[in-house]
Amino acid sequence: MIRFVYTKNETLFFVLNHPCAKMEFNYKRNLIKSLLKELLAHFPECSCLHVKEVQAFVTNQKSEEEALIVSANSEIFYPEQASGAFETLCEDEKLRSLFEAIKETIAKNRSC
Repeated sequence: MIRFVYTKNETLFFVLNHPCAKMEFNYKRNLIKSLLKELLAHFPECSCLHVKEVQAFVTNQKSEEEALIVSANSEIFYPEQASGAFETLCEDEKLRSLFEAIKETIAKNRSC
């Protein structure tokens, strides 16, 4: 649920994608701070972090990957199973023309 992490003005920011993740983060904030102190004690090469505070916030902006998934064409195409070979036994001219239009649509979609 962590989108990314960055530092700014000696604060380590966690950018989260769900409010529940922020609630969980708030429970673990002190643990993260203590682990950062341990990290600096055991690995002096990480002293460039200069982190004194840890914050988190939830963003409503979609990531590029999510935007691509949402914008992708989600239509599903199936091959036409009908043959369109049926008799139009209807006497009503309006219905007969509708049946003929259906036959034409089936024939057109069958060739694709």
